[in-house]
Amino acid sequence: MYIIPFLRSHKLVVLYAQHAARHESATLVAELALLGSVTVLDGGNRFVPYRVAHLLRRKTVDVAAASQRIFVRRAFTCYEMNSLLADTPALQQPCLILDLLNTFYDDHVPTREVSRLLKICLDQIHRLQISAPVIVTLGPPLAEERASLLQQVCERADEVITATIPAQQATQPALF
Repeated sequence: MYIIPFLRSHKLVVLYAQHAARHESATLVAELALLGSVTVLDGGNRFVPYRVAHLLRRKTVDVAAASQRIFVRRAFTCYEMNSLLADTPALQQPCLILDLLNTFYDDHVPTREVSRLLKICLDQIHRLQISAPVIVTLGPPLAEERASLLQQVCERADEVITATIPAQQATQPALF
């Protein structure tokens, strides 16, 4: 996977893509599980276990052993994401935070509160990256007034990787 060379201790790598890099993150989780333990914190319900298992089956016959090295926890609100990050121990294994900002895009939570919680979460991410690399996937904001959240996360990153979707050429369909 093209992101693995960026994974050095004390690094925060942001992967920005459409759908918060759902497919890329499944590949990354599988590759990291083959190398050792990995923590996955899912903020956007992006972790697809059967996809990861399928990718592992391509690389190893001992899928169960690799699967047991994947530790998954989920958050469904920005408050839960804050608690999840605070409760995650700083281990010497990569930490992958899937779709971090998804829960922060909730328009039922005031913008001021979202900004406060994101700052706390970014401090927690910094705590985690002292021990091991942290990879955060992000998707586009759902509302323009929350676009600054994306910028706040990217400003803290050591590396920002943007996955682009190739533009399809317009073609004229045949009439007959």
